Amino acid sequence: MVDLAQISARLDAVERLPRIKAEESIQERLKSKGFSRRDFMKWSGAMTAMLGLPAAFAPSVARAAELADRLPVIWLHMAECTGCSESLLRTETPTIDSLIFDYISLEYHETIMAAAG
Repeated sequence: MVDLAQISARLDAVERLPRIKAEESIQERLKSKGFSRRDFMKWSGAMTAMLGLPAAFAPSVARAAELADRLPVIWLHMAECTGCSESLLRTETPTIDSLIFDYISLEYHETIMAAAG
């Protein structure tokens, strides 16, 4: 069973990773869209409950969400037909280049990697 100390240690390690956008934080973006800190904490409590975690994990869920801009994305296909990837590549808002360069750090994606063609 994972405890709060292990989660805190992992979040400390994530916090040391380089940020995608050093000049902008999740809190600033939410505030500019009209979300208060209270709304954010309500959301983290709801996510904690949805994941079936004890209420004591809500601050850890909030901290993980605040650090989310630092996490790399590794997309593994497993047994799918790449239809999800095709849908992602053909989106208009946000465009795939905007998504990759502005929002996430896509570390691996089998279909769009240069070596895959």
